[in-house]
Formats: sequence, C-alpha cells, structure tokens
Amino acid sequence: MTKTIPGLLMSATVLAAALFAFAPHPLPAFPATVVTANHLQINGLAEAGRRLIAVGERGVILFSDHAGASWRRAVVAPDEASALTQVFFVSPRIGIAVGHDGWILRTIDGGEHWSEVHFDRKHSDPLLSIWGQNDGPLFVTGSFGQLLVSHDAGATWSEAKTPAGDRHLNAIVGDAQGHVLIVGETGTLLRSTDGGATWQQRPVPYQGSMFGALMLADGTWIAYGMRGNVLRSTDRGETWTHVDSHIGTSYFGGTQIPGGELVLVGQGGAIVTSQDDGLSFAVRKVGGVQSLAAVLDAGRGQLVLGGEAGVALLPLTPLAPLSSSRSASSS
Repeated sequence: MTKTIPGLLMSATVLAAALFAFAPHPLPAFPATVVTANHLQINGLAEAGRRLIAVGERGVILFSDHAGASWRRAVVAPDEASALTQVFFVSPRIGIAVGHDGWILRTIDGGEHWSEVHFDRKHSDPLLSIWGQNDGPLFVTGSFGQLLVSHDAGATWSEAKTPAGDRHLNAIVGDAQGHVLIVGETGTLLRSTDGGATWQQRPVPYQGSMFGALMLADGTWIAYGMRGNVLRSTDRGETWTHVDSHIGTSYFGGTQIPGGELVLVGQGGAIVTSQDDGLSFAVRKVGGVQSLAAVLDAGRGQLVLGGEAGVALLPLTPLAPLSSSRSASSS
C-alpha cells in the first residue's frame, strides 16, 4: 500500500468520521464566547469530568459546561487549522486531541486551553484515536499502521510497533486490567494483555473495516464498522461472533450510557441501541442525509451527538424501536 490513496478510499477506511473529515467546510464567524455548534463538522466527543468536549474541522475545539445546551470555543496554540478526528481525557484536567498532519494537542485545564505537542508538516496522514489511563501509558493510533505511545501523560510521544503493517488503525480502547484492543481496516483486530507492551492479531468473522470499539461494563467487547457489521467477544477478545444489527450502513461512534444501554451511531444519521450488552439491537433511526460520528451521554436524560451537522442533543428514549435482532450468529 502506498500513501497516495484516493480520498474516497480514505473516507471509507481511515476512521469513523472519515466520510466527512476529509472535506472540511468553511467555518462561520464566531462570537468571542458562546458558539453556535450546529454548523460545524464534529468528529469526536469526550467527557472531562462534567464538561463535554467536541473536536472537528479546521482544528475547532468546543467545550460545554451546560450538558451540551451551549458551547464555547477553546483556545488552541498554535492553531494549525488541520481537521481534528478524536479527543480523549485521562482525567478531568488532562486531555489529548489528535487529527490530520500528525497533530497532537494537550490540555491540562479541562479543555479550555490546548497546546501543540506534535505536528508533521511533511505528511498529512491522520491520527485517529486515543486511549490510556492517568497512571499508565497513553496510546494514539492512526493511518498506515501508526501507533504512538506516551509515558508522561501525553507531553511527549514515540513510535511503537504492531503486527498490523500499514493498515489503518481506526480505534483503540482498553481497561484497567491491562487489556487493550485496536481495530482497523480489512479485518484488523489487535489485542494486548500486557498493557500494550506486546500485541497479537486475532481472527474475526468479518474482513472489512472496523471503525470503533467498546469495552462494556459487564466485560463484553464490541467492535463495529462498515456496512452495519458488529462483532462481539465475551472472552476478552480471544474469539468473536457476528451480530445482526439490522441495517447496512456503517457505524462510526458508540457509547454505553448509565444503566447499561449500548448506543451506536453512523452513516445517514443511523442510531441503533442494545439493552443486552450487544447480543441484539433495535433500530432507533435510519435513512437520513447527514452522518453521525460520535455519541455520549450528556446527562439530564439526553444524548449528545456529533457529526456533519455539528452537535445536537437527543432525548435518551425518543423513538420506538423499528426492528430488533434476538441472537448473535457465530463466525
């Protein structure tokens, strides 16, 4: 694989939000404080304590202290104006945002101010996902097999190796017991049982691109991606089964809300939910124009959604299920 790839292929395989992250729109003029957040392309969402953080086109970072009801624009220095793809907080104060051109930003004040710690002016290859813990290493994954690691809470970064070759590594998640999962294109699924020191490639029943993953509260692992494919593991990634999610559009973002309900969002505004830890899914919404890239619990009985139309709030139970699946099929 070379690094000259048509934009359409990158949009299908690089990351959950890549269907729109590669074509940024002009930004509107912003007031000094409060920002209208429904006209921005948002690719990633995170929680910083009770604060919500959103990142997206042209390096925009927004934060809300009002459960997503109003947003303010954070200070980014220097402002490279490259698209940001994901954001993650290891504590209410310390967070990392990543994006195109190898851009890595860091905050130590809960997301109000961000400082650049890495930028690659020679290559536009995007970084796509972050995961880590406050008392352990942080990891960043990206296109063409990029895996970066930090041992100082994101202040500095070095390259690490995996058996993935140059496949795009779209998402990384982990737990407090040293289990870490990376998913990517062409059925790439990497598992570590030693906190990311070593990696093993695991076989999966779907050889297409996976755009995201979750480790659920009951220990179940979920991977999701292209064409509505959802994979499920109950043995910490050793084996995987395929789950019928009932729609064929790609999933780009997911979360588990308090109470255990699993929510996946994606192409065309699709929203599916599961109340049995990913064993079956109900279709809540399908058939829209603008895609969703990220979802989080906003509190106050609402979800916050990020995507092509910016940030929006949605009641947790606004729609009756359109359909459901009652079983997972083995690979």
